[in-house]
Formats: sequence, C-alpha cells, structure tokens
Amino acid sequence: MESTVSVSKGVFLFPNGYKKQKQSKKVPKTLFEKLFTKELWYITFKRNWNFINSEIQDLNNRTYSELLNDIVHYILSVYQANEAITQDSIIPSATLLTGVNQPDHVLQFRALIEKIRNEVTPHIAMVNSQDASTLKHLVENAVWQLIHGHETVDATEDDEILCSPSKKLRKSLCTMKALKKWYNTISSSSSPKKKRHGIIKRTLVIIIPDFESFNSNVLQDFVMIISSYVPTLPIVLIFGVATSVSALHKSFPYHVSSKLLIKVFHSHSSPAYMNQVLEDIFLTPRSPLHLSGKAFELLTDVFLFYDFSVTGLLQSIKYCMMDHYYGDNMKSLCCERDKIEEVLVDLTTQDLENIRQLPSFRPFVEAQHYETQIKLFEDDSFFKEILYREMNKLHDYLNSFYICVRLLALFVKDLPKNLLGKTMREIFAKCANDCVASTQDFADCMQLLEFQSQVKLVETIKSALKVINSALKIVSPVKPLRSTPTKNNMENINLSYDLGDNFVKTVRVHMVMFLKQIENANTEATISTTSMGNEIDVDVTPDNRYKLKEKLLQATRVDKIQSEFEMIRSRLVSYLEEMFSKGLQPPGQQPFYEILFFSDVASVKKQIVGAPRGALHTALSNPVHYLQCSCCHLPTSESMTDSLPDVCLAYKLHRECGKHINLYDWLQAFAAVLKPEEDDELRHQDPKIQARFTRAVSELQFLGFIKASKRKTDHVMRLTW
Repeated sequence: MESTVSVSKGVFLFPNGYKKQKQSKKVPKTLFEKLFTKELWYITFKRNWNFINSEIQDLNNRTYSELLNDIVHYILSVYQANEAITQDSIIPSATLLTGVNQPDHVLQFRALIEKIRNEVTPHIAMVNSQDASTLKHLVENAVWQLIHGHETVDATEDDEILCSPSKKLRKSLCTMKALKKWYNTISSSSSPKKKRHGIIKRTLVIIIPDFESFNSNVLQDFVMIISSYVPTLPIVLIFGVATSVSALHKSFPYHVSSKLLIKVFHSHSSPAYMNQVLEDIFLTPRSPLHLSGKAFELLTDVFLFYDFSVTGLLQSIKYCMMDHYYGDNMKSLCCERDKIEEVLVDLTTQDLENIRQLPSFRPFVEAQHYETQIKLFEDDSFFKEILYREMNKLHDYLNSFYICVRLLALFVKDLPKNLLGKTMREIFAKCANDCVASTQDFADCMQLLEFQSQVKLVETIKSALKVINSALKIVSPVKPLRSTPTKNNMENINLSYDLGDNFVKTVRVHMVMFLKQIENANTEATISTTSMGNEIDVDVTPDNRYKLKEKLLQATRVDKIQSEFEMIRSRLVSYLEEMFSKGLQPPGQQPFYEILFFSDVASVKKQIVGAPRGALHTALSNPVHYLQCSCCHLPTSESMTDSLPDVCLAYKLHRECGKHINLYDWLQAFAAVLKPEEDDELRHQDPKIQARFTRAVSELQFLGFIKASKRKTDHVMRLTW
C-alpha cells in the first residue's frame, strides 16, 4: 500500500526541510526592577554594580587565564606527545588543586568547560558526586553528556545530520559500548567543512569536580573500565581535588593509580585571591562604594572563619551595597566623580534636607561664618555648590588615603613582628577605624625603619614610586559646578585642598629626592674616642672604688658620629611620619563621608552572619515573628494555643520535659492543647491527632532536637539545651 493510501480518511504530513528559527526569549523583569527602575538611587546602584561586576570578570580572566591555558595545552598535546599511552591503556588525567573554597569551584569549572569547549572539543562531561552514587549512574551520566555535548554549541548543518541519531539514545542505553560506536561514527563521517580546514575535535573530556565526595570504589571501577577503552577512545580525566594530591593516592590502590598519567595543576589559594580582589577592586579610589573599618572587618572575618568563599564575600558586599542605596536618593552621590554634577541637578529639596541631617554635616557648619551657615540651610543652590566642592574634596581625600595605605603597606610589610599587618587589607582596617599615625604600633614601625639597610630602602622607594606613578594617571582635577552660579560669599567657606593631586605630586617629588640621596649616600661612619687614662688616679681604697668606676667608664666612652646614609634615613622616616599623619586621617573625620562609606554594620550582620540556632528557636517558640499572622499571636512566650503549627506546639511541650520524654505523655499533652473540651481518655485516640503528632515528632527529629532512645522503646531522648 502506498504511503498516501489509507482505509480511513486522514491528513498526510511531508517535511520539506523547513526549520523553525529560534526566537530569543526576553528575560522578564523582576518585581524589584519594575518598582524601582526609574528611581535615581536604583539607577546609580545598577550602574555601579555593573562596573564592579565587569571588574570582577576581568580579574577572574586574568587570574585563571594562565591556569586554564596550561590545562588546555595539556589536553591538546597529551595524545600527540605520548604514543605509548594508547598501547599501555594509561589514562591522561589532570589533577586541579582547587582549595577548600567549595562555592568558588562552580565558577572555576564553568570557565574551564567554556575554555575547553572553545579550543579543544565540545564533547565534555562533568559528573558531580550526587549524580554518581553507583557505577551505573556514573557511566550513564558521563556517556550521555559526551554524546550530547554538541547540543550546547551552535552546530552547523553537517553536525546536525551526523549527531541526529544520538538524540534518540535514552539515558539507560548510555554505555561504554554505545560511546565507542558513536565515536567511530563521528570519526569516520566527519563533515567536509571540517576536513577542508583540517580540524577534527575528537578528544573526550570527563571532569570530576569534587573528587573527595565520590565513593572510592565507584571511581576505581570507573577508571579501570575507561583504561580498557583508551586504545580506541581518546579520553582525558580532570579531577578537582580540594585538599592535596595525597587524597588521590589514598583513594586509588597501586593497580588503579598505575593506569593514570597524573599531571598536577595548582590553583590560587583562597586568601591570596581574596586579597587580590579587595586590593584591585574595592580598596581603590575607583570603587564606587567604600566600606568602613568595622564593616570591612566583618566581611573579612566571615571569609576567614567560615567558608573561604570569595563568591560569598562578593555577595555580602553586594548586599551591603543594596542596603546602602535602597530608598535613599542622596546616596546617588556615591558614584563616579564625573557623575556628581548630573546627580546634584536631580536632587530634590527633601533629598538636600536629608543630607543636612547627616552627623558629619554639623561640625562642618559650626566651622563656617554665621552668614554662610544661614545660606547653607536656606539656599539650596548655594548648598549644592558647596556640596559639589565637598564631594570633590572627599574624592581627593580617598585618592590620597588609598595611596598612603598602599605606601604604608610597602614600607612595613617586611618589618619584624608585623605590628600593623602583612597585607593591605589588614592595614586598611586599622587606618579606617582610627588615626593610625598616633598609635604605638605605628611609632614602633617607624623606629624599626631606622634600622633598614640601604639596599632594602632603595627597593621599597622604587616600589612606592611605581604606586604613585600609576595613581597620578587616574587623578582628575576639580571643575566648577556649571548648574548653579557661584555665590559672592564663597570666600567665607573653610575649604582646604591639601590632599589630592597636589599631595600625590609632592610625595612623588620627595620620594625621588630621597631615592637619589640614599643611592649616592656614604655608609661609613666616623668614630672618635676620648681617652682619659692619664687623669685616672689609681686608688683602690674602699672609699674611692665608686669614683674609680666612674672614671673607667668615662675613659672607655666612644662617641659615634652618624654616617651620611643614616642621616638621610632619619630624615626619610621623619617625612614618612609627617606624610602618613596627614594622609591617613580616618574617613569618619571627613564631611559627608556617610554618602560614600557604608558603616551600618548592625543592620546587615544578622543577614550576612547566619545564626541558624537562634532563628530556629525563634521560629518554633514564636512563629508569629516570621508568619506575621494574628492566629499565632501569643500573650506570653510560654503560652500555647491550638492555632499554633503542630511542630511549634510539640517543640514547646518537649521543652517542659527532661532528658527522656515519654511519647504517650507527650501525645496526651499535645491532644490536650488541641481539644481541651473532650475527655482525657478519648481525645488522644483520635487518628487525626495521632497523625499530626507523629508528623511533628518526625520533624523535630529531622531538625535534631530529639532522637530515639535504645533504653526504652516508648521514649525519645532530648538532644538540645
């Protein structure tokens, strides 16, 4: 029977090769963006965070580029350089030491996959431990991703024809035999376009990102299976190891590890990468938002004592940034220097009034003339002019402050005891909290600088000049505000522009001068000895022994005259003390510093530093705190009502018991609260109450408050408090 002949009536569809074009889906805006997309503070926040995000992406590319290039080069050359690999069934394997910062591994392996896909092969499989509990699941996931790896890349028409049969392969049929058959198919029938260019991407890459989380027996069997297919399938394994290479050797016995050709690649440590992120992005005058000393210490402590996650640190900074900008248009002045004038034009009278209520505005007003004080409160145009100049002055201060922090870190990083810290972030935290130039640690560091050698001082000053020269390229001059006219009584404003561009240039001149003087200084010192031996009266009677001792000490006195280098070094230390005392004034002493600095630590600490135990206790003992419903409102914290959630009611009742809790008594108390009007012997027999009680007890056991007791079958043991 022909294909168009049928007993019943029907419609016959013939495909004509037409392919529906993929329509790009527009990402819908979130509710937050719909509400605040036109707000001035949200526009500034969005622009600033996009700038920070782009800086982070550039830093990631620079940081991981060398590591990723080495791995890609190893994958490309491993089968070409070692022909004996296929004969001996040895699997090329790259071991990437990632460190313990687990949240950062996702971005790292995502960048690695993208790099391999663009330069080596589209056939990549990344199998996590939760997807490979057994050997069967591990093989199925790896083979399925290798066969369908082309789907993640924009394939040509020839590729679609070649790979179309693989789309019909079910996951349960994904075996090593199916992989071998598929690989032979694509190898023998490569597209003419690829043959013309001579590029055939055939390597198969399997990535295991969390090696320590895998079952060692499953991985051993997997490696042995792959080793038998290496002569026909060019497979490369990539292990992500969080601890050390010894974990790989401990998991694999000799007969398994001998099948692996291991090449170790080291990633950057988490603290070093965090220091790089902070120093290159946030501890610079280019950063749109600046952190106060306490906020900075909070974020770094969370990183060092909790998770070692740079991703978590960046998300915490983003949360602080959102809290800083949210609902406050005056924080729109926390922007780039060239955007200040545009923002000032859009500020309303209420926004200017909010700026006048800042705590740092009061000492600024009190230092002005009484006529100027009246103008600052009554004339908005005049206040905008002053605000524009003060914001530029604040940016000048930030430029000088961060340069001085970097210079101080250069001069004190190699001093013994590390009184001010080893890294720039430690020194910044101390400088932002207090005037560091007036502390005893700073004085001790300056005293230790007077003992440094000539060679070391020359190297430090050269490094300082590099920092200063790079900073002078980004310093922008202060321009007059064009949107408002300059008032006649501007000369009554007490403004000082000692910091900024002129301050940095002055420091550079002094550093160049000291560098030349120290390089050409003479290190030889002259010594003059005063001899008084002729005047000593040798009388050893008991009465004159004290006088004899004094004369002997005077006779051996040596007067040392400082060398030329020591004199120049003393002048350098004196200049550094003067420069740092001027440039390292804490931000809290600057007018309007609240606009650029985030200092509300208390409001974000409970969100950044989780307290699960306290939150869990609050949710179970007082559910209205989170549910915000009237039915759960309690007159006192110890009272109970039948409207409470079952788990909350069971939690309150279990707190009244001792170490061992009788389940029957607990059920009776639970039923008494739910149905107080019924008979005591009947209400706990209700199957609905029993089911609700059983579920509440199971939830408490899941949360870790109770556990089953082995001593008594009808008792549970209390675990907390």
